[in-house]
Amino acid sequence: MDIHALNNPRNPRYAALPEYADSPDPEVAGGQHNTHQPSSMADNDGHRPVSDDERLETKTDSNRSKTRGLGLGNIVGHPSQIKRVPVGITRSTTTEGLLSPASLSPANFARVASQENVSFGHAGKTAEFYNIPSYQASSAYLGPSTPGSLHSDMGLLPSPRKVDAACPTQRDILTSPWSWISAPLILLAIYSTVFSGIFLGIALAKPRWGDKVGTNGHLSFANASLLSAIFSKTVEISFVTVFVALLGQVLTRRAFWRANGTGGISIAEMNMRTWIMQPGSLLVGWQSVRYANSIIGATVLISAFSTTWYTTASEALVSPKLKFGPIQERSLSGLVRASYANAMYLGYTCEVPFATTEVDDFKNSTCLQIKHAGMGFSFLSSFLRDWTESVAAGNTTDSASSFDHRPLPVAVLYDNTTVNGQWITPSRENITTDSTTHGRLVENVTMAMPHAGIFKAVREKSNHILQPNDLQGAGEYIVQASLPAPIVNILCVGLSAEELSPMIVNVTNVTTYVPNATVVDSIFGFDPDAEVKTTPFFPKIPIEYNTIVHIPSVWGPPAISLLATPPKDTTTNEHVLCTIKSALYRNCTTYYKVAQSGGLLTVHCDDDKRNTLPYYRTRPDAPIGVWNSDWKDIGGEWIRSLALNNGVSDANASSARLLTQYIPEYDRDTPTTLPTTKPTIGEALGVLAGGTLLLASQDGPFEHDWNYTETTLSEPQYQSFPAMYTYKDYASGGTQGWQSLFYVVLSTTFLLSATALGYLCWKFTTEGYVTDYTEPQNLFALAVNSPPSTSLYGACGGGPKGEVIARKWTVDMTNTDGDLEGFQYQPLSSTGRHPHFSIRCTDEELSPMIHHTPGTPQTTKRAKFRRTRPPTMNESWGLGSPVVEQYQRLAGRP
Repeated sequence: MDIHALNNPRNPRYAALPEYADSPDPEVAGGQHNTHQPSSMADNDGHRPVSDDERLETKTDSNRSKTRGLGLGNIVGHPSQIKRVPVGITRSTTTEGLLSPASLSPANFARVASQENVSFGHAGKTAEFYNIPSYQASSAYLGPSTPGSLHSDMGLLPSPRKVDAACPTQRDILTSPWSWISAPLILLAIYSTVFSGIFLGIALAKPRWGDKVGTNGHLSFANASLLSAIFSKTVEISFVTVFVALLGQVLTRRAFWRANGTGGISIAEMNMRTWIMQPGSLLVGWQSVRYANSIIGATVLISAFSTTWYTTASEALVSPKLKFGPIQERSLSGLVRASYANAMYLGYTCEVPFATTEVDDFKNSTCLQIKHAGMGFSFLSSFLRDWTESVAAGNTTDSASSFDHRPLPVAVLYDNTTVNGQWITPSRENITTDSTTHGRLVENVTMAMPHAGIFKAVREKSNHILQPNDLQGAGEYIVQASLPAPIVNILCVGLSAEELSPMIVNVTNVTTYVPNATVVDSIFGFDPDAEVKTTPFFPKIPIEYNTIVHIPSVWGPPAISLLATPPKDTTTNEHVLCTIKSALYRNCTTYYKVAQSGGLLTVHCDDDKRNTLPYYRTRPDAPIGVWNSDWKDIGGEWIRSLALNNGVSDANASSARLLTQYIPEYDRDTPTTLPTTKPTIGEALGVLAGGTLLLASQDGPFEHDWNYTETTLSEPQYQSFPAMYTYKDYASGGTQGWQSLFYVVLSTTFLLSATALGYLCWKFTTEGYVTDYTEPQNLFALAVNSPPSTSLYGACGGGPKGEVIARKWTVDMTNTDGDLEGFQYQPLSSTGRHPHFSIRCTDEELSPMIHHTPGTPQTTKRAKFRRTRPPTMNESWGLGSPVVEQYQRLAGRP
């Protein structure tokens, strides 16, 4: 069998290999070679089976270091006995039979020996040898394997070899922008840009979703969070896809670019796509990062950072979460049903049932007394507990004459709202100064409580305030209301039995009673000559630990009075007279904080820093306070319910006994001070009366005056009042200050998405989509059809490392159609009119076949005007391949 039958130029599957005029071998350069005639036994197609007798054997000379194989590849259809060895490589004479480094030089890859006697079966003829271009793959020899040679029996793991024939592309390297690859990329880029911009806008705007997200909203919190997570993840996925495609387009175009010698890409740059898809590879392969120190490398690092943290950033800044918003000024409104301290209305609305169906004239008062007693004793018990804890903790007040820093008055409203009042001194009252001035014990204390009407007002639907139940029980809000605060004043003055005697009378007819003048008229403001008699009177002086009260039986006097006798061993006046009255105070702000667990209702007056919206600021015409004559009716039921009038019969009531022990000590020779370990009688009476202030204002007006003719309205009326309001609802934006760092991630993702969209649209419309040679399948197809390179010496086993990965590689084109400088290169495909592509290192010289670039196919002026993109295979084209023009466009050649 003659191998020339297989290497005949007329055979469509194999090309005649050229002779190089510049070959370093003189015999090859001179064109001298042995001839060998085709065997007559060869079939026309050169593919008949080979028998054992016709097995080809290679004869070697005495110098095995010069042994070379024929330049034949693994031929389709030939028997499996064909062996493959590297071409043009001098085998090492080492005992291991491996290739020596010297044999890997480019010269050895570029050619084979000029002559060599090879035996083909029994022919014993001399074979012809040719110079083989350095980029061609490998050759094989026939016959049994040479001991110590490098080969693969099955041809699966051959050594680097030259291609046996061209691999002309069957597809465009530049495709239409509306192809099935580029169009989805554009759509993904649009999606990534639009939604990353929406997410950035939401994070910056920090919208409050209000009733749109919640129990009764369009979305529940769980669904809203899920949608946010889904969109953020799809944005992340689309951004990764688009940016990897963008990186592939940029790097591939640089690999084609030849203008000014600035083209080419490195292995480190090819590896950058894994930074985005596998950010952890930056930690594993950190050595390659320093070889990608370019603008593209920095951009990819930023995109990898954004990709890694985008979902976290969107969760922190976009996903709805409960948080308080800014304080808003707004007007709230509430229903008014009765005047302030309307005892008749409170009696009618009392909620204590009675078993009897008969008419009971005292049903309402009985109900109120039960309510007053329960509220009063409960509040006092809590107040005394606060005192006990404060004393045990050592938190006693430093001031002996001021009520500052003393335990606050406490109360409870509707069983779920804690109420904190405040001790105020509208006239700068001071126990030390007042007692010294009047020469007796004088304690003047005023307690302010918040307006209880705000409880129902904030729950009015017309105010559109989200309640905790509207947000799965997690909502909260705080209201600062400009409302007049109900106050109670307790003025206690010490008297002797002699000074008290003018008020101890047995009055049978109150209408004809003319009170006597007393030594304390100026302190209490009693005027015996006034039309409305305000001086109290008592049937007797109570014994120690007992109290007696006076409740005016006519409308007009605003105060009720209490006469108490302290224990005999107390250093103070013999008896103490206290008056109790109420008003609406203008210099306070009502605070109300609501949560699922309950509410906190507080009041802040005068110089308190939280007195941000005092009533007088919105109603400058409001008086400081007018003592309310209606309250004494409520106060009368309240004080009787506490058994504080049982001193008439010397009943020794527990409540009276406790109060008499809280009378401050008084000594004419020493300054009078407030006790630091217990409350005073004035503070205790104020806390006991706190419930009356809440009841008096809960359905009362939100103004200081009454503008209706009836004290009880048959139809409730709305009244508005100024307020400042902040609430917790589901809103976007960070909850902590440090979370603002995630704005960098959202901003970077949006900017990179927009940049990618702009670049892809520009390049796709002007040139088209270029085949991405950074994708593994494309790079593999290009690499296996490329010439071997010494630039990667030593990297075939453990992979490239060090400066090797920084070397630049370009995409080269070889025309496979026609005679190229006397070199015929026939492809194995009918599409031979299209070029062959391969990669090479820019440090190596081009193959002679690649130095020549075919001319640009002729295009009419009309076609040039109609489009800027080069033609494709799907369009009509001339004699030359349209891929050549595509390559020239990418390479920057005219």
